[in-house]
Amino acid sequence: MNRILLCFSVIALISAGCKTTGTSPAASGPESRLSDSQKADVTFLFYNANKEKILGNLNNAADLFAEVIRKDRNNAASMYELSNIYAEQKKFADALFFSKSAYKLDPLNPWYALSYSDILEKNKRFNDAAEVLEKLVNDYPDRTDYYYEWASALIYAEKPADAIKVYDKLEAKAGISKDLSMQKARLYQTLNKNDKAVAELQKLIESNPSDAQSYAMLAEVYQSMGEKDKALETYKKILAIDPENPYIHLSLADYYRSNGEKEKSVEELKKAFQNKDLDIDTKISILSSYYALIELHPELKEQAMDMCKLLVEAHPSESRAHAVYGDFLNQDEKPEEALVQYKAARDLGSKDFVVYSQIMFLESQQLEWDSLLTDSKQAMDLFPDQPVSYFFYGVASIQKKSYQEAVSTLNSGVKMIVDNPKLEAQFYASLGDAYQELRDYIHSDESYDKALSLDPKNANVLNNYSYYLSVRGEHLEKAEQMSKQSNEIEPDQPSYQDTYGWIMYKQGKYKEARTWIEKAIAGTKEDNATLLEHMGDVWFKLGDTLKALDFWEKAKAAGDGASEFLDKKIQEKKLFE
Repeated sequence: MNRILLCFSVIALISAGCKTTGTSPAASGPESRLSDSQKADVTFLFYNANKEKILGNLNNAADLFAEVIRKDRNNAASMYELSNIYAEQKKFADALFFSKSAYKLDPLNPWYALSYSDILEKNKRFNDAAEVLEKLVNDYPDRTDYYYEWASALIYAEKPADAIKVYDKLEAKAGISKDLSMQKARLYQTLNKNDKAVAELQKLIESNPSDAQSYAMLAEVYQSMGEKDKALETYKKILAIDPENPYIHLSLADYYRSNGEKEKSVEELKKAFQNKDLDIDTKISILSSYYALIELHPELKEQAMDMCKLLVEAHPSESRAHAVYGDFLNQDEKPEEALVQYKAARDLGSKDFVVYSQIMFLESQQLEWDSLLTDSKQAMDLFPDQPVSYFFYGVASIQKKSYQEAVSTLNSGVKMIVDNPKLEAQFYASLGDAYQELRDYIHSDESYDKALSLDPKNANVLNNYSYYLSVRGEHLEKAEQMSKQSNEIEPDQPSYQDTYGWIMYKQGKYKEARTWIEKAIAGTKEDNATLLEHMGDVWFKLGDTLKALDFWEKAKAAGDGASEFLDKKIQEKKLFE
């Protein structure tokens, strides 16, 4: 009873693995000369091999199928299965041996024939594959799918004329069809027989005069032949047949562009973009080509912007439409408008982290710290594995004077960075700023040193680190060296010049300090309280109290940025530090 149940299980397993049409790969083959006991042993092995294959244990399955073949040299089904395993493992030479063996044992089995031809093609033996498929068509002349396989093999074998003959045979049997006619037309074009391609498509149009796609291909053939008038006439027929078809406008745009009629081309392209039936993927794909083109041809920028506006108008509830528009606005250096579009994309449900990162970057650029704090927190919740969100939240927290929150968040985010030393350096630089404000100078210096070890030429880090050392009056020689380097990397930067001047001041080099701080003030468009107060301190050390007082008063009028001692300096006309 157990053996009977086992046999039924094997039959069910084999049947479940077969397609709904055609013959089972194990259903036919040479009659076995094994004894009943040997047959039972082979059946049991075949069952276990299939079980391993279904479980995904392909190596075990291959070993078991090979064992079946050793015990039964005529077991075509195991050869077929083993060839498929080798093919899946990209071992096409091994697969070919067993596939050929199965086919030779049972050449009338279509499964074996199809598998053999497929593996022949994977071994680049396209002519041999075509021969196998030709026999398959002769054996099963009513199976139209086998004709397509045969023609495909001939195309790979670079025999387009023979492939056309196969399609002709299929057409005689099954009638005119769009797939067949278009395939034949393409092949005629590869043979430079455009007149036959035209005849083939005209025959197709006669069979179905309302099919716009057939006209479109005919127009393309006319264009390739240089028959521009006929191409345009054909495109106009499509408009008459299907006036709402957006793709005809894309074709016309291409037609006019190839003729050098740029204005008409753009007009047709805009019509396509206005059409809501043209899918957004196609529109975005077209717009993507403008990114590189604008670099070479800036005059295309306005055209791209018009397309973006039409995209958003046609698909106002599509987050991707707004994101693409934001990209172009950002490229055009319109950060405020870009930010509006990125936020619209986010509010419409975009889950693309690039959208969120652009929002955070632009908010930091525009000093919108409250918004950045909120949006970076949202990004952290949605994308907990993205360190950039933690960085911006930390930066915003520093600006909002929540220094302990910044330290905690930045320390969490920096652990997530993989192979991005620039970003890691920015994390440690911000940690240096936050620890400095917390007066944790040991951790501040450690963070700055770590940042510079990752990015030694980061001028901003060099400047900040050297400035805070000068404020503390510590390691002034190191501060001088770093500040000098920052000015070499980015010359004419007022804040860097002021830092170097202040280090000179701290070292008692007051004339040098005056020179550098004067440079900083001259390079600043608006009055800066910090720079003006520093200049006043320098003049006091140089012995000119009146000039010192003048600069202190200017610093007070400039607004925020001065030290807590400024009012006392003015009132008592003395230097307090």
